[in-house]
Amino acid sequence: MHRVTFGIINYNGVASLPPVIERLLAQEDVEIAEILLVDNASPDGSAQMVRERYAGRVRVIEMGDNRGPNPPRNRALHEAQTDLVMLLDNDILFAPDYAARLAAVFDTHPAAGAVTGQIRFHAEPEKIQYNGADIHYAGEVVVNRAVKPEPFVVGTVSAGATLLNRRVALELGAYDEDLQFGWEDGDLTFRMTVCGHPCYAVSQAVCWHMSAGRSTKWVRLQVRNRWRFLMVHLDARTFWLALPGILLYQLCAGFFFTLKGNGGAFFGGCWDALRSRAAIREKKDFVRAHKRVPDRQSLTGGALELPGAVQEKKALALFGKILGGLLHGWWLIIRPLLRR
Repeated sequence: MHRVTFGIINYNGVASLPPVIERLLAQEDVEIAEILLVDNASPDGSAQMVRERYAGRVRVIEMGDNRGPNPPRNRALHEAQTDLVMLLDNDILFAPDYAARLAAVFDTHPAAGAVTGQIRFHAEPEKIQYNGADIHYAGEVVVNRAVKPEPFVVGTVSAGATLLNRRVALELGAYDEDLQFGWEDGDLTFRMTVCGHPCYAVSQAVCWHMSAGRSTKWVRLQVRNRWRFLMVHLDARTFWLALPGILLYQLCAGFFFTLKGNGGAFFGGCWDALRSRAAIREKKDFVRAHKRVPDRQSLTGGALELPGAVQEKKALALFGKILGGLLHGWWLIIRPLLRR
């Protein structure tokens, strides 16, 4: 039986935490080494509530200030005493066999870096939100929603409900604390992928996400982090060959955000990324030194997933399909030119 440390990343979870913790305590066929609640300076009293209600069953760690989710994720990794660490958000409900199904993957794939399950919407229990994802060369996450009978390799996974190989995570620098709210979790797991520690998705392991979604107030950080991600992980040859497709996609994204009233945030994020080139050089050198999987294998040029607001309007949906076709065509042209 696998020993697993569970690390709940919390901010203002006073309402959602009790059912989340109860589901963890009810996990089957794994040994719970410890449940950690890493609190990100929540003002709602959730940390104190957990101390009182789950004394002796959950250890509360307070961060003191809120610098985004990555510092508490790293704190959980450093505090854990087990090889396997399950990180989850404070609004995720696990099925009873969720942790056991993920842990079993490490028996057959010991080099794995991270494993996730099938994340569904709590409000629509049969609707899949995530089932692993791949990275589009133009700078977007391509979410997988296909249900497969066996664990399968994916390019990256969300930290919302993921079991990590603690040793691999720490050896590869853990979560980048310079990234906040956007690409901050997939950055580590994609780093695992390109450094030879593949990520897996297990469709039969199911959990439910109670959140309705992320606010658009983080557009500036998401745009900045997307550029930083591309500059850190893509080889120079890949970046310059892919740049026409990247710019086309970013131009379209900028137009869309402008229509939604977030044009200033979008272009501000682009400027922030441009100014941070020197700051990411060390991160890029680290990835280059540990990289084992070429870009032509780790990236995709497949169909993009458009925002719901785009898909709902026929004209925009048609434009999105044309854009996706152009980007896919460019990928077919440049992929043979990338390093093997």
